Amino acid sequence: MTVRFGSFTAVDNVTLEAAKGEVTGLVGESGSGKSTLARAVAGLIPYRGTITGAERGRVQMVFQDPYSSLNPRMSIGDAIAEGTRVPRSGQAAETARLLELVALPTSYTAKYPRELSGGQRQRVAIARALAARPDVLIADEITSALDVSVQGAVLNLMRDLRSELGLTMLFISHNLAVVRYVCDAVAVMCHGHLVESGPVDAVINTPRHDYTRALLDAVPRLAHT
Repeated sequence: MTVRFGSFTAVDNVTLEAAKGEVTGLVGESGSGKSTLARAVAGLIPYRGTITGAERGRVQMVFQDPYSSLNPRMSIGDAIAEGTRVPRSGQAAETARLLELVALPTSYTAKYPRELSGGQRQRVAIARALAARPDVLIADEITSALDVSVQGAVLNLMRDLRSELGLTMLFISHNLAVVRYVCDAVAVMCHGHLVESGPVDAVINTPRHDYTRALLDAVPRLAHT
């Protein structure tokens, strides 16, 4: 896949594989091209190349800032129901099921985004993405806008959802420690290029590229074993 904006190439001839039922991490610093790649996969920006294994419309994305990605004038129930693939008569039950799936009370259907905390809003955004029953779920820095106290709970939720639903997921982060906790495999991007990829423990324990080693050095708590 290649993504260009005028004469600027944001993603240059990147090939990325995400195994079915597994979580693939995509890491890199700000400006590395990882979010641009994700938006292209989700069909939000034009690109040159092909996407296989997921039909267009069956790729859903959860964004970094849950408040800006939710319509403030739409109730939580309506926001989730909008994306469901069930008849209107079954939308209320499906919305309740999705809220329970992300560990929120079904009574939240009547609430609005402004009434929820950041962590709760992100859970709603995840439920809304799951409503479309996607082949691939893209999580773009979904904890970076949250308080540290709730980041772990959201990461645990993603692990539980992957286990329960068998999700195929592209998980984007700048933090290799987070990627190690959530992902099965990882791909490292630098200046629009894919510089290294493989099983997450192999890449983290024995990095081959200098850029990967620099990312590891930026996470002091992550031991090189």
